[in-house]
Amino acid sequence: MSDLYLDTSRSPEQRAQALLEELSLPEKMAQVRGIFPFGAYGENWEAISRMTKNGIGQVSTLQMREFHTKEACCAWQRKIQEIVMENSPHHIPAAFHMEGLCGAFIQGSVSLPSGIARGAGWDPALEEQLGRAVSRQEAACGITQTLAPVLDVARDPRMGRHGEPYGEDPTLVAAMGTAYLKGLQAEKTAGRETEGTAKHFLAFHNSQGGIHGTHSLTTSRELQEVYGKPFQAAIAKGGLRLSLIHISEPTRH
Repeated sequence: MSDLYLDTSRSPEQRAQALLEELSLPEKMAQVRGIFPFGAYGENWEAISRMTKNGIGQVSTLQMREFHTKEACCAWQRKIQEIVMENSPHHIPAAFHMEGLCGAFIQGSVSLPSGIARGAGWDPALEEQLGRAVSRQEAACGITQTLAPVLDVARDPRMGRHGEPYGEDPTLVAAMGTAYLKGLQAEKTAGRETEGTAKHFLAFHNSQGGIHGTHSLTTSRELQEVYGKPFQAAIAKGGLRLSLIHISEPTRH
């Protein structure tokens, strides 16, 4: 077994490649999975340990919305991270993610208007500042991936999540979403850097009948000129760090 991946004098790419070569198949599969722990603080440690027996790639922190203090949020995050790293044969830490559209779901954090309300302000500079604030507050609680910005283009008010995007104009959505992303990824808090996540999917809001999660009858031209434009801008102008998340069954027992 080589410990080249522990050599901090090597580049991140070299260390990642060395670590990948050391991982067993169960460890690799654990890194592409996620869990959503919930329930009262301290209730699910055994269940969490069972679900992370080879480590885990992602942990949802939506449970933090039930805690009354930031200290409780941080203690919960640290405890889970300890379990994950102890179970991982190579002691790989998990990435913790949290929603970020309207701010962090953490007691005492900033609460933002919906996306469509902020889009009505036409103020990318302010949007970047909001992204910075959300990044600082989430990273302070151990969260390094924010599930935002929402880059969908909303043109059908029947869609149940019509209020999440910035609006119906792809240029507006591209400008606001990219600004928010830049703010998210510009901050460094307690040595942690935040990673933004594009939401939700290409043409997700152009669903048939405005139904959530159903067919999207979108032409290739619409994809290129309308629904793809904000995602293209986020990648080219905002330095989007793409992530895919799969959450396994909840840890309620």
